[in-house]
Amino acid sequence: MTESTFCKLGIAMLLPLLLMLGSCATPDRAATFASKAGAEQRITLPGPGLTLSGVLFPPAGARRARHPAIVLLHGCSGMLDARGRLSSNQRAWAERFAQWGFVALTLDSFSPRGAGSICPIPSAERPARPWEDRTADAYAALAWLVRRSDVDPQRIFVAGWSHGGSTVMGVVRPEAPGRLADGPRFRAAIAFYPGCPRPPALNNYRPTMPLLILHGEADDWVPAAPCVDLARHFADTPFIVRTLLYPGAHHGFDAPSNRLVFLPDVYNPRAPDGRGAHAGGHEPSRAHAVQETRAYLSGFLSIPLPGPAR
Repeated sequence: MTESTFCKLGIAMLLPLLLMLGSCATPDRAATFASKAGAEQRITLPGPGLTLSGVLFPPAGARRARHPAIVLLHGCSGMLDARGRLSSNQRAWAERFAQWGFVALTLDSFSPRGAGSICPIPSAERPARPWEDRTADAYAALAWLVRRSDVDPQRIFVAGWSHGGSTVMGVVRPEAPGRLADGPRFRAAIAFYPGCPRPPALNNYRPTMPLLILHGEADDWVPAAPCVDLARHFADTPFIVRTLLYPGAHHGFDAPSNRLVFLPDVYNPRAPDGRGAHAGGHEPSRAHAVQETRAYLSGFLSIPLPGPAR
């Protein structure tokens, strides 16, 4: 594939050699960012017919009055772990964004609806639907952030993981629930290992903002191939969809723990009995995804992002 074709398709395949070299990378150090960023705050905000909750991470330093901001959308296991604490991956990313100078808001779509983990529940029966309920949640968070004096309303982003990544695929649509004709807009979107079969099935699907998708080639829970096809389809459109595909990486490859496990109870329509999938961190892919995310966001800002890319 030529370089021009590579850029046109917006699809990146990392060489196995990169993965082997990356195995020597240091463990995730995002937890060390907490001491450099401001103290996190539990918050509530008005949502679509209910009160949403979340955790706000102020940015590190006070270089300017207004900062870029980002909304984080959790996966099917929820924002909180079994002990009621922010999940390790959501915390790692929120602290990382704060260190980069963002106001980072992790948004809880499940607890306000009386739900915990919905991973074992078949998709059609889940209480919070990505393209309907959670998309409206994301735009409610956007409206809340726009009103803050420390946020630049022109530089608010959205990122989602798994079920939250699938939500991002709905957020980018012009007819997304919660998106008002004269309302605020997300600057760009990032989706980690989302479900991509639904967009191509709709004749009128089109993104209204740039979209970066990061996916594991070995994902046996949410297949990556439809996301590759989606990037190819929107390669020549005003808002390009770019897909990065990581060889050897499974679902949740960006987790701080470099350990792959089998989850026997999660709903998986692609499994023989409809249950079970692999998930876990893949350090070379995680490290590269952090660098790519930082570079992607930097492209929309007028100043370089502070802090380390790790």
